[in-house]
Amino acid sequence: MRRALLLICTLAITLGIAIPSLAAGKVAIYTGTVQWISKQNADAQAQTTVDLLSAAGVDVTWYSSDGDMDAVADWVSSVTGDGGLDFLILYGDVPPTIYPEGNAQPDGSIVETYIETTDGDAVINHADYMFWGLNGRNQEGGLQNIMDIPGITMWDDNTPMTVTAEGAQISPTLAGIQNLESDRPFHLDQLAGDWFAEIILAQNAAGTRADPVIVRDGDRGRLIPVIQTNAGGEPHGAIDAELITWMLSQTTAVSPRGKASVTWGALKSER
Repeated sequence: MRRALLLICTLAITLGIAIPSLAAGKVAIYTGTVQWISKQNADAQAQTTVDLLSAAGVDVTWYSSDGDMDAVADWVSSVTGDGGLDFLILYGDVPPTIYPEGNAQPDGSIVETYIETTDGDAVINHADYMFWGLNGRNQEGGLQNIMDIPGITMWDDNTPMTVTAEGAQISPTLAGIQNLESDRPFHLDQLAGDWFAEIILAQNAAGTRADPVIVRDGDRGRLIPVIQTNAGGEPHGAIDAELITWMLSQTTAVSPRGKASVTWGALKSER
């Protein structure tokens, strides 16, 4: 890591690039509508995340009512392109204010724009199928449109997952789960375009399914499904806090005339 940072600083000095302090990452949690998890449990997990992140000095906002959908959209828009590594946490539903229901806006939605800047912003999703929408308002089209990958899906109930060495290092809570399974694992073998698996925290024996996993769109944003199960009762809140604080601790910024960023993902090969 020191070698990587030295190379960055040398390049910055040579090219006359300013190296400002990194914009603090922000976190928003939405539990106003949930799926495959009770509202009570989602709120309890959200409270754990809020408590742990607040103690770590992370800016976190919790939207706990379905009347907060417009506020969620305002938050996502406000952090898009702000230069910080930001996180939106969902519990099995995506508010129609950031992705219109019925796939009415297949391109250019607020949430798609959010993950298409080079800030590296992320959506973390628990419980049901990512972007499926409450009562199936989007179905497969939500994920496919937001990723721009026609045909990608998240099926396979009761898929056994083994926590990787990186996953255990990042989240001790995840490593402590016995008999980890996923009902909606991410299909790594269906990634296309610039999308790639940046960090695999747990995977199946074949390496074709993963959950949790960080997938990234080139040097742009990230999708992070975290234990997609039906009423599984997993410690989502603690895993989120560990994952987010780890990611924020690994981030370095380099800002040339205008804006660009170099993150831990881009520096992994230099460690």
